Amino acid sequence: MVIQKGLHSVLKLLACSDVPSYTWSYASVLEALGIKYFSAAANSDRGPILLYGRWNTKAPFWWEGPDGKKVLFWYSRHYWEMGIYFGNPPDITAAYQTVPLLLAPYLRPGYRSDSVIVYGSQQENTDLYTQQASFAKDWNEKYAYPKMEYSGFYDAMKKIAAPFGEDIPTVRGDGGPYWEDGIASTAELSAIERRTESRAPSAEQLATVSSLANPLMAPDKERLNRMWRDMVLMDEHTWTSHDSVSDPTSDETAIQSAVKKRYVTEASSIVDFVAKNSMANLADSISAGRRSVIVFNTLNWKRSGAVTFDLHHGDEVVDSTTGETVPMETVNNGNALSSVRFVAHDVPGNGYKVFEIRKGTATSEPKAMASTVLENSFYRVTLDPSTGAVQSIFDKELKKELVNQGSPYRFGQYVYVAGGDKQPNSMQTFRMVPISPQLQVTGAHGGRLISSVHTLDGWVARMESTDVNTPKVRAEIRLPEHEKKIEFVEDITKQKVLTKEAVYFAFPFAMEHPEFSYEIQNGVVNPAKDMYPGAGHEWFSVQHWVSVQQNGVSGSVMPLDAGLVTLGDIYRGLWPTKFADRTGTIFSYAMNNTWHTNYDAGQGGETELRYVVTSAPSTDPVALSRMGWEEATPLESDEVTHQDKAVDSERTLNGKQGRFLEIDDPNVVVEAWKSAEDGKGTILRLLDLGNAERTVSIRTPLLNLSSAVETDAVERDQHALPLDGAHGFRVIVHPHEIVTVRMLATESIAQR
Repeated sequence: MVIQKGLHSVLKLLACSDVPSYTWSYASVLEALGIKYFSAAANSDRGPILLYGRWNTKAPFWWEGPDGKKVLFWYSRHYWEMGIYFGNPPDITAAYQTVPLLLAPYLRPGYRSDSVIVYGSQQENTDLYTQQASFAKDWNEKYAYPKMEYSGFYDAMKKIAAPFGEDIPTVRGDGGPYWEDGIASTAELSAIERRTESRAPSAEQLATVSSLANPLMAPDKERLNRMWRDMVLMDEHTWTSHDSVSDPTSDETAIQSAVKKRYVTEASSIVDFVAKNSMANLADSISAGRRSVIVFNTLNWKRSGAVTFDLHHGDEVVDSTTGETVPMETVNNGNALSSVRFVAHDVPGNGYKVFEIRKGTATSEPKAMASTVLENSFYRVTLDPSTGAVQSIFDKELKKELVNQGSPYRFGQYVYVAGGDKQPNSMQTFRMVPISPQLQVTGAHGGRLISSVHTLDGWVARMESTDVNTPKVRAEIRLPEHEKKIEFVEDITKQKVLTKEAVYFAFPFAMEHPEFSYEIQNGVVNPAKDMYPGAGHEWFSVQHWVSVQQNGVSGSVMPLDAGLVTLGDIYRGLWPTKFADRTGTIFSYAMNNTWHTNYDAGQGGETELRYVVTSAPSTDPVALSRMGWEEATPLESDEVTHQDKAVDSERTLNGKQGRFLEIDDPNVVVEAWKSAEDGKGTILRLLDLGNAERTVSIRTPLLNLSSAVETDAVERDQHALPLDGAHGFRVIVHPHEIVTVRMLATESIAQR
């Protein structure tokens, strides 16, 4: 609804729900989609999101994303204002009393429009009151001022913005999350979902490339659409029934929880199915013989990574490009097969590398050392078996101890928090005066070292500990031989309880006054500088990495399976107005059941969470983002057997290695390569990691290009791009920009 506040003022009534978070990337994404206006509103059930900033009194304003692109933002005080101000059902007598209150914030001198928005007709998940249909007419018949009318967002925003002209302020910054800790109420499913989201672009890219190599193998568009739909529905910001906490065993709760779980498992299954089938189809076009493994890299730069597959006893793996036997370790022994792990080195970007299988004895058994000190050329890591965590990390390059020895937590320690039950408290429901519960915080204890072994790829140590309501925490610490990183794999066995709880993993860096930063979808946020007033500061949603730096040392954590973090301390319901000085501990906010509705009341069973830690003299966002993409996006592999190829013969693609796409810029990521929605060519979506404006050259040996066209994110053509020979084109990329290109070809490699 729009209200006009002048002589002919109009109140525009709009039906909608709230947006639970305001990541800075929204501005960039919406602009890339061609969306000009963005309207949102608060639901301050858990926290004072944006209320501290009083953004409802400052609308409209331009919201500028990390890439400099803008969207016009209208922010409303509440997400069902019509019901709040006019009653449920709406009543014109009640409205007569409250309209002056609604209009008051817009009587300021700088507000030039004669219209305002009344955001949301009534509470979500309820049937519409029939009185809404006639409310505006009934009001206008009785009162001359203000006029009321129903409206869509576009028309309302266009009408409101017009009188301002160019005199609309611009706001930069992130609004932070406040609803998103609900995702940690089902940590196991959320971890699966996060892995699926990382692999889904790979599956879609492999399906696209498969169709270009062999046009008879068209991507299964219906299956891919279902994959993306299921992931979106899982990520929707409420999980289950309104009575999920008050009555967790109700039929409605069980039914809705099962639906959410189905979205996760089906999307994961589709990703696996599409990836495997696409690789099998591609293998038929690659001159790789029977008894070979083809390793695919869907990122656009050369990289190395671990590959695990089943190998017959007495066989070995050979790098087809060098002819050298590849070192392997045995993960598990079967009757005729062994599960083996090897590092595939230098797999071309957006391409593949072939490894041959032949008779031999290349597998090796790890050397058991039973040591609590793990060491490579980068780090000396000292374990603390009693807590199942790390006591010390000495960076040999920086000559610095990375772990805060005065912290109550060890590095990577499991932390259990209880005591959030007593009401009222501001952890569960927002209050202007915070009432923090008396939390009981315990760290994993009673631990022991199970094993520490030195493999061909470095150290692997395993420990086991316990904590409250957590019979087992099995930690695997990996220290690779030739990479500056430490991997933590945490397997949690937890009992389900309905008392309020939270689970964290602590990473206490030795910094008292650090500068924090973390990656979002298309940029980097410094929470002390880039959060606008009213933003959430309790927890943060991390894309790939979060970092602290101070005095020539930077430490970073990549929470691969649990994207929420708290900084400096655990969540205590304080809802600070500013990101104040904090110590250098990064907490992975892994589990909770804090919500009083819509999320699971408790969780138990088995959950695996993975973390990667690295360090440097200073935080390098581009390098960390590249590393984060690598850690989150596994290499994919396909074994070619006699069932796949009856005869080893020359195929279209090289039998040792090859590339499907070549990009000359290491600071650009190929986010997607897919079939166009309208069937015209393929779509390439790029993301800049933060370099300066520049021209990027792209080449695809698979296609003879007839044209390349830059589009918006929903694939509407914008302008032609200059071609660079038969297989390439050039496009201008700006810092943190999302770029979408349509590639059209006269023929593919299969048609030559």
